[in-house]
Parts: sequence; structure tokens; C-alpha cells
Amino acid sequence: MHFWEKTKRNHGLEHGTISLLLSRMPHDQPMAGYSIPGGFFVVGDLTTEQIRETSSEALSRMQAGEADLAISPFCGTNIVVGAALATAGTLLGYRLGGRGMRGVNRAFSNAALAIVASRPVGRTVQQKYTTSADVGTMSVVDITRYQLGKVTIHWVSTAL
Repeated sequence: MHFWEKTKRNHGLEHGTISLLLSRMPHDQPMAGYSIPGGFFVVGDLTTEQIRETSSEALSRMQAGEADLAISPFCGTNIVVGAALATAGTLLGYRLGGRGMRGVNRAFSNAALAIVASRPVGRTVQQKYTTSADVGTMSVVDITRYQLGKVTIHWVSTAL
């Protein structure tokens, strides 16, 4: 399997894991994730048992067909899509609107529209390009905890 496909599947499982964690944790509990072909990282004040339980449940649910777990409104893809749309809209609006307040007004209007559009567009980009709910026979091989000062990081190693 190609490294990008492995990363997409791990990214989907990372989203599923974090989604379940967020549903069970206090709303002010910060956490983040990052996926690569061999697994994914979860950053946050969490126990290894919490990661083991939620990654296992997310994997089972995704294997049973819960594809929506792979898509997250908090994904960095949404941020990148929003920034790209806002930048393009702002530049285009200013250029087409001409100099002065008319161009500035168009630039701001386009930026606002781009920010609103970024959520559904970001979701589509996730579904097509950056995540995959097709976890197939994936398994969680091991979970390793690292403590860097006050920052807790878990490495979730997977096999595809």
C-alpha cells in the first residue's frame, strides 16, 4: 500500500479516536493529533488507557461502517482550506474592486464568504484527499506514552 493511503487511513482513525475522546472529556480539554504512514500521535493530558480504549472503539466502529468518524470539523485541512480560500478571495476582491474602499469592501466580503465556505469545502477535501474511513483490517499494534515536561504525547502504532 502506498504511503499516502496509509497516512489517510491513520488520519481517519486519529480523527475517530479524538472524536471519541472529545465526547468523553471536559470541553476545555485541549488535544491534537498528527498522522503518518506508521500510525498517529495524540497530544493531550490523557492516559494510555484512554487512548487504548478510544482507538480500539473507533477502529471497531469504523470497520462496522461509521465513516463519519474519519471526518473532523477541527482538522488542520479545514484551516488550510479556509486560509487558501480567504487569501484568494481577498486578493481577487481587491483586484476586481479596484483601488480604494470599493476594493477593500470586496476583499472583506470575499474573505467572509470564504470563511463560511471553508467548512463544507474542508470536509470535502478531507473525504477525498486527506482522510480515509476505509480502515479494512487495520489494527492497533502498540501505544507508547511520552512525557515532555507538562506535555503528554501518545504514539499509536498501527498495522494495515
